[in-house]
Amino acid sequence: MLHSELHGEGELPFLLMHGLLGSSRNWRSVAKGLSTHFQMHCLDLRNHGDSFHEDDSSIQAMSDDLLRYADNQNISRFILCGHSLGGKIAMRFACDHPSRVLKLIVADIAPRDYPREHHIPTLDALLGINLNQLSSRKQADEMLAELIPNWAFRQFLLTNLVQNENSFAWKANISVLRDSIGKLSSNPLDAGDHFSGPSLFIRGGKSGYLRSEHKPKILEYFPSADFVVLPNAGHDVHVEDRAGFLSALDKFLLTAQF
Repeated sequence: MLHSELHGEGELPFLLMHGLLGSSRNWRSVAKGLSTHFQMHCLDLRNHGDSFHEDDSSIQAMSDDLLRYADNQNISRFILCGHSLGGKIAMRFACDHPSRVLKLIVADIAPRDYPREHHIPTLDALLGINLNQLSSRKQADEMLAELIPNWAFRQFLLTNLVQNENSFAWKANISVLRDSIGKLSSNPLDAGDHFSGPSLFIRGGKSGYLRSEHKPKILEYFPSADFVVLPNAGHDVHVEDRAGFLSALDKFLLTAQF
């Protein structure tokens, strides 16, 4: 069963899924911002966070995990939101189980193939750290600095590093994610997939993941989709412009027919 963080006392369930190498904690501030009106479930995907590790790291398998989680929690219908990889899983789930999704929110990702090479250097850099010789988180940061010069990105990646007594370990199943990156980078949808319910695609104006030229393809799969651009945000739209992200959600949810 997937691990989750719960926030809020509202009756309407709202499930959130993070991106590659993220975790449920990435959604905490957004979840707290919506907790007055919703029952927020921030999930750890398989091979991430405190959820289980499994060799099958396909998007379909993670969509199936979501179904099992909802069934276990006795959640029949819910609002579903995913960022990046989580957005791909959300799209797959909405097409697989449209009657379960009241409303779909996809953050800065499109139903298309992405270059698998984009993530490989990062995953290889993490796998290149000899955890048996690691003495501190600072040392890990220094080891990554040459290959990953962006300090903020390194700190995000190092949220996956945990210390157990006198040893270090990765919470994320990095080797399996590395082996699965081709599947994870591909379009999660097939010809004929369709979700006609209310959908919102939010993109960062400084991100290249979701662009205006992707809109026609999105509308083929999601004919009721609305689009919002947060011009000052990059890929992590919910972090880089939390206020704008919450504002877009507020407007979208107010117009939803539940």
